[in-house]
Amino acid sequence: MAQILTAIYLFAMLAAGWRLFGVDWSRGAKLSTAVTLICPIPLLLLVPALLHPGRPFGDLMRASGLTLLLCGALCMAGGVSAAWVRTRRA
Repeated sequence: MAQILTAIYLFAMLAAGWRLFGVDWSRGAKLSTAVTLICPIPLLLLVPALLHPGRPFGDLMRASGLTLLLCGALCMAGGVSAAWVRTRRA
């Protein structure tokens, strides 16, 4: 179940990056929207791990949260770059 949710999250970030490129907003608005979309799911793992570092599996939760944050940002950037390449080709 966790693998399915992780895959859904990463595909959603890829699609959001693709769609965010097409919106006629300023760069700052696009960047703040991207951060707002990426952060909630990894923070569900990071906040408890940082508040209670001595609890069991705290280090695993912290590593998983940081990995989700990094992979979400990479998927968002991948969606933006794919949309950028597609518009340059057309």
